[in-house]
Amino acid sequence: MVRLAEWPRTPYLNDELREWVRLHLDALGVDDVAVYAVAGREDDERRILVVTEVGLLDSWYAPRGSTARFSLNIRLYPWQAVHGVDLRGETYRLWAHEHQSRWRLRLARPALDALAETPELGKALTQFAAACSVMAEPAGQQEPPGDGPMSLRPGGRQAMEEPAFAPPPDTQPTDGESPPAQPSAPSPEAAAQPPRPPIHVEPDLEREPGSEEDRALDLARRLGLR
Repeated sequence: MVRLAEWPRTPYLNDELREWVRLHLDALGVDDVAVYAVAGREDDERRILVVTEVGLLDSWYAPRGSTARFSLNIRLYPWQAVHGVDLRGETYRLWAHEHQSRWRLRLARPALDALAETPELGKALTQFAAACSVMAEPAGQQEPPGDGPMSLRPGGRQAMEEPAFAPPPDTQPTDGESPPAQPSAPSPEAAAQPPRPPIHVEPDLEREPGSEEDRALDLARRLGLR
């Protein structure tokens, strides 16, 4: 693990900043397990994140009123409150036998988005992420919104992710059977019309049916029996 004493030269941590970080660690009664530093907007502004056994120490070193007076503000996040450890890496070819790797680490809480493109910072960032992954509460980890496992820059490659809820597959007929017909719902106009009364057919009273004997004689004449 890259600790405060082994921190690379860039971004530079001056002696005052290192001393104050150790002062806060001594006040908590803990040692640094892994550290990572990010440069601020001003030349000497630094953000220092320190992995300890009791939590993640987030420190901000910046001018206080003027560049001649600096201060170091800290906040301790217990590991149960650290969420969304998301480390991504990419190795690509430069020349025939040369390659380069870069790493990106994002935390949901405390908010962090750090990119390392040099071997020294890459080592520090990956070991810092490994320590956070081990120490953070598994039940509290949340996946931050991402843009694919290998997207390290805007417009980078994006991974194809399956939807959370896939549509049901289409039902196809098998063995020559046709799918069952679905009853169609009545239109709103048809539903709004009142029901029609049933049609009553009056019997034809002028036409009286013949007797059984007359119908038998008529059938015999047609058959040529009479």
